[in-house]
Amino acid sequence: MNYILMGDVINSRKKDTKILWKDFNEIIEKSNYKYHDFMLSPLEIKSGDEFQVIMKDIQSSLKLLSYLNTYLMYKDIKTRFVIGYGEIESSINSYSENNMLGQGLTETYEVLNNKKDKNKYRFYIENDEKTSILLNSIGNLLTEIEKKITKKQYEYLYNKIVLDYDIDTISNKMNVTSRNIYDLEERSKYKLFQNIFISIEKVLI
Repeated sequence: MNYILMGDVINSRKKDTKILWKDFNEIIEKSNYKYHDFMLSPLEIKSGDEFQVIMKDIQSSLKLLSYLNTYLMYKDIKTRFVIGYGEIESSINSYSENNMLGQGLTETYEVLNNKKDKNKYRFYIENDEKTSILLNSIGNLLTEIEKKITKKQYEYLYNKIVLDYDIDTISNKMNVTSRNIYDLEERSKYKLFQNIFISIEKVLI
């Protein structure tokens, strides 16, 4: 059984194709560099605006999800995600996302492409419907919380999560006081998201 992270861009046809392609590839490249040691296969763009990666564990899957979402939202690219846990019957391709088969991949992809589901954060656990339902309820909560995050708060999250800057550096870069930075962190629900991710880890470990 393996952890699979998939995602796709929402309303990609409404974006400037050249800008989207440039930003999307930049994010994929930097994600592969940062999380290479935690990947069993590389993060790659699949069918146009879809992406996929096989991860070593749930902790790294959630960290990569947070990194990707923050980076993408900072670039004003809205996405949906699914973390799947299931069988990959074929050998895992450590060089590409191609030539891999398995129920885990198939079912995770179907969850991602359920257009009736408005949940941004989705989960699929093979042969464990109750855990899948529980995690998707948590995903709905995360989706609702995120709706209130502003562009300024995403700028803070980008500096913290993607660039890994400390408080003083972020304060100087954003030209705000340290007190404002703490306020941005509180309003961005950064700690709440991290605590929820820890709860998800405990459910799956």
